Amino acid sequence: MAGSEKKTRVRTKTVRTPLTKEQLLKSEQVVLDSLKDNPDIFDLPESKHNANELTDYFLKITEGSQRILPKERRRYAIYLRKSTDTEDRQVRSLDDQKAECLLLARQLNIVVRQEDIFIESASAKTSGNRPIFDGLLNGFKTKKYHGLLAWSPDRLSRNMKEAGEIIEMIDLEQIQDLHFKTYQFDNTPNGKMLLGILFATSKQYSDKLGVDVSRGITGAIRDGKYVGLAKKGYYADPTTGYFIPDGHNWQLLRQAVVLRLQHGKTNQEVADFLNDAHFSYRNFKDDEPTVAKMDKKAMSIIFKDPFYCGVYKYGERVANLNDIYDFLPLITADEFISLTQNVAYSFNEKFVGRKTASKRLDFGLLREKVICDYCDKIMIFQRTKVVRGKNAGSWLLSFYCRNEDCIRKDDAKAIEKYGKKLPKGVRMKYISSYIEWTLRNLTQNVLEAHKVYVGRLEQKIAVDKQIAKRKLSDAETELNRSRDEYSKYQNFQVSNPDAYKQHHKGKLEEYQNLINVHTASRENLKAELARLNDALPTREQFVELVHSYLETLLNTTDLIEEDAVYQEVVLNLRVGDNAVSVIKLNPPYDMMVDLDKNFSWSG
Repeated sequence: MAGSEKKTRVRTKTVRTPLTKEQLLKSEQVVLDSLKDNPDIFDLPESKHNANELTDYFLKITEGSQRILPKERRRYAIYLRKSTDTEDRQVRSLDDQKAECLLLARQLNIVVRQEDIFIESASAKTSGNRPIFDGLLNGFKTKKYHGLLAWSPDRLSRNMKEAGEIIEMIDLEQIQDLHFKTYQFDNTPNGKMLLGILFATSKQYSDKLGVDVSRGITGAIRDGKYVGLAKKGYYADPTTGYFIPDGHNWQLLRQAVVLRLQHGKTNQEVADFLNDAHFSYRNFKDDEPTVAKMDKKAMSIIFKDPFYCGVYKYGERVANLNDIYDFLPLITADEFISLTQNVAYSFNEKFVGRKTASKRLDFGLLREKVICDYCDKIMIFQRTKVVRGKNAGSWLLSFYCRNEDCIRKDDAKAIEKYGKKLPKGVRMKYISSYIEWTLRNLTQNVLEAHKVYVGRLEQKIAVDKQIAKRKLSDAETELNRSRDEYSKYQNFQVSNPDAYKQHHKGKLEEYQNLINVHTASRENLKAELARLNDALPTREQFVELVHSYLETLLNTTDLIEEDAVYQEVVLNLRVGDNAVSVIKLNPPYDMMVDLDKNFSWSG
């Protein structure tokens, strides 16, 4: 029957419109006119939130997500193994393996803590025979460790089961970095196949096509590189793969953000502005620009893409480009939050667009830190808008136990055991009051606590310095390269003006833009290093810091700011019937109060 025939969907081919010289001149003139009116128009404003907070947000709301860390922020472990089996009689001693692995770590500029060196005497021919090795792998699965060093692949496995588990953990980015003294591992499909051959020469490991593609993209995400998808306002450097601001197009897109946020323009009005200014895009700097046909949907996609503030997200992988290299964001974290309804809701900030019905969120305060006293399960944060009564328009913050077997859900059992029904949840005001009371009593062992705090902070500052120094070195290298290219084209323009105009027109402007970008990055990184050199607090400043936590909780209306204090101070707590029964603090704050005297209190 004709009616049963499937209709073939006709796909419309995208037509690319090259940017004309007249359109380019007009586009550049729009930017110049804006600079005349306001020379600072393209400077990003101060932001109370940052890209790290947004990275954490996307990790929390995406189940199974994995944060891709720069090398300086990864925690590395060393695994050493030797057994008395025939297989190991010719293998170097444990002391030799340790010395060579530590030398390799120094060559790679990797710091390995003494407690992260695992030594085991057991055979790897069969699986399940090495408890220390199993504990090490569990450390990677729980995100305690990120990088692994070993003397040789056969130190890790000589059996198919554990070999496959290691390769799968590399696929899932649970092991983000793997190095051997005797073998250079390449994290590619072929590299993993060769590693599998070394693990067990009788079998070969091969990746499915989908895994191949996904792994290749994830590798690029890990390094903050272009993965074949153009980002308007940026082009990809063909040498490094990094995203570079695309001159006046980046500036036009920045103006679009300002029009949306500060002037209240709709997405369609912003799109009309970009179309009138002949906004264009390109994948690489040598590509011919293509005219971008913008509409309200295209603007919505851009404003909702966390890439533009430096959070590179692909599937379950999330990376902060600001940690990886000198990425110049288009918008601040605060601006991105304001432009995206769900994110603004989670950060307790104002959304600038048209709102839809509010939703309850699991993301919020004290995530996975509140434990039900009755069933020992994690309680879930909920925020519900009050729609009637004298508090209409305000928010009710609570924690609910969603364990169906909890006695909170069985009124009959609760009445039989406690003589009353139990509340299904606990109001946040009781929990926050107890934490505030605890902070007021952080007065003991201040000297010892300060030493622990400074020691912990020194490790973080050392990592931050390494990142800043690497990025500064990269910025200076790119600045010198751009200056050399600019000088080369400047001389070429003077000596061969016709050839320059015909084949290289626009190169001087392009490299001048890169010089400006890298110069600004270099100055910002120098300022960041100076700040880090003076970042350790005195004992008095430490006491003031603890006092500031209490002040923040008493005065802030920002959920993220409030939660930052909880994350810093609270390890976990247990709650019963609108009361906190037990609270545990993170070090060094656990040293500053006698928690044995804290008893159940309902505020």
